[in-house]
Amino acid sequence: MRRTQAAGRGAILGIVAAGTVLFAGASFAQFGALPKPEELVKAHAAEVRVEQDRRTDVVVTLVILDHWHINAHPAASENAIPTDVTIEGSPGIEVQATAYPAPHVVKLPIDDQPLKVWDGRAEIHVPLQVSKSSALGAHTLKGTVRFQACNDQVCLPPASLAFDARIDVVPPGGAGPGASAGGGTREAAPSPEPETTQGAAPAQPPSSSTFATAPPAGAAQAPSPLASSPLGGLGGGGWKSFLALFAIGLALNLTPCVYPMLGVTVSIFGARRAAPPLKVFGSAALYVLGMAVMYSSLGLAAAFTGGLFGGWLANPVVSIAIGLLLIALSLSMFGLYELNPPAALLTRLGGAGATSALGIFLSGLVVGVFAAPCVGPPVVALLAVVGQKGDPWFGFISFFILALGLGAPYLVLGTFSNLLQRMPRSGEWMVWVKKLFGVILFSIGLNYALIAIAPRLAGWVLPAALVVGGLWLGFLDRLGSARPAFRAFARIVGALAIVCGIGFVATTPRHGLEFQPITSLELASRAGDQPYVIDFSADWCQPCHELERVTFADRRVIDAMHAFKLYKVDLTRFDSPEADHWRRQFGIHGVPTIVFAHARGEEVREARVEGFMPPEEFLRRVARARDAVAAIAR
Repeated sequence: MRRTQAAGRGAILGIVAAGTVLFAGASFAQFGALPKPEELVKAHAAEVRVEQDRRTDVVVTLVILDHWHINAHPAASENAIPTDVTIEGSPGIEVQATAYPAPHVVKLPIDDQPLKVWDGRAEIHVPLQVSKSSALGAHTLKGTVRFQACNDQVCLPPASLAFDARIDVVPPGGAGPGASAGGGTREAAPSPEPETTQGAAPAQPPSSSTFATAPPAGAAQAPSPLASSPLGGLGGGGWKSFLALFAIGLALNLTPCVYPMLGVTVSIFGARRAAPPLKVFGSAALYVLGMAVMYSSLGLAAAFTGGLFGGWLANPVVSIAIGLLLIALSLSMFGLYELNPPAALLTRLGGAGATSALGIFLSGLVVGVFAAPCVGPPVVALLAVVGQKGDPWFGFISFFILALGLGAPYLVLGTFSNLLQRMPRSGEWMVWVKKLFGVILFSIGLNYALIAIAPRLAGWVLPAALVVGGLWLGFLDRLGSARPAFRAFARIVGALAIVCGIGFVATTPRHGLEFQPITSLELASRAGDQPYVIDFSADWCQPCHELERVTFADRRVIDAMHAFKLYKVDLTRFDSPEADHWRRQFGIHGVPTIVFAHARGEEVREARVEGFMPPEEFLRRVARARDAVAAIAR
């Protein structure tokens, strides 16, 4: 008997150790392996359009790998190798002294002195002087970045990367709207200081995380279906998101597929055989550990395939298919069909046949997938959240916390066995909880489908779910054998949901700013008599619709925008030639983007808006734009 228990404990330790090694290996492969120079730093020079006999800047953007940095220019000491960015000139194009941004000063364990570094993203300006005799047309200049990369433990040898800078030289007056005061247009943001420049990108261009709705590379459309769904906020990754995941895990224990198994499963831990509390707790912890390993693995798998998942979502057909799948799964929560496996398998996976530590661990490992069909549909929706975020650490920790929520009752009930007698009896209230999850899952699926079919209707899914779900679950659903106290609880919850849904609709403004569609040719030929605003948006962009519904409908914003001519550019087909032209001309990284410009076409860069912005902050941007316009007029 002791040999069997020892073997079981040894097997458990072996499984846990193997899982730890595998996870550590994956982490090392992602973060610890020494990357190649082209992985450490990615260099990109924004395309420039410049008139003859004018000066302009080429903006070289360096994107540095996470957890690494490169020395700034100048470096902190003579021994440190500074980062150098050089561009070779050509006949008629003279390269002048490079301007480098301010460094970050950091103190690292590998160096006694503070270091001047760049991390994340850095923009370097290389001024060019184009002569009168410069040949018209496209010029490709060769550039080089020389750098030394370090992390908190090691510094790599210096390395060099090559890049190309494309310069389009046009005749005087040929740069058109979007040209800078110096006669050039840029694809990306040039200067870190606030100034006015036509068509330039913002003073601090967004990283990829700024726009949840920025399409993936090569995609014409990129829906963000989870942005307004009931699970959309879970992608933030803060403590509130993790607390919500833990609460979801706890709530899933109340479904009819899981709740009846609690007492049976806890009993095999020894809680009803007067076993020592420490032993019972250890058995329950092994069971929960098995659940955590399974769910965390699912989260990691979803996160590591996040790029592929995001690419699939660029296709509206895939978005519709996912929506229909979630709707179909929600129907099982309403009782239209059952996903239950055979009862014998449920009992086995629930742990009733487990007689050793290994058996208890393996039962926990598989119970979350096979023995809890009520858990499956919500887990599919959460996998979509993790896959869209594409962060392995978030995928691991979020599903680990979800598993802790699912397993918490086993730990508590296994340790304090007297609580088993106080648990509510199974009844129709569990079916009501299951239907509640069904309403949530149905609304998520509907949101997915509407983002692809009718994106302007997607914002109404939440209030509709609150009103319809509250009316059905609170007042129309039959709770024949349920206790009066639970019936009262259901009515209170239903009434609150209806009130919230009606309040959402009632507070939604009916009228807002009206923007006039405009093409690039119309903008180029417009009369310069009034400052203007361009709203870059897309049908699949949920924050764009939120900006229209909330900010552009605010009476204060409407009054403040009277001084501007309002234009709208539709970037739904993000990779079309027309959209590509707009993106290059104004340095658009994602939508929504709001550009303020003087009457003669110079952008007020410090007023640019990127992403959703509430009315109060938007009004401050409008005030900056009006002050800049007034200063030019004087």
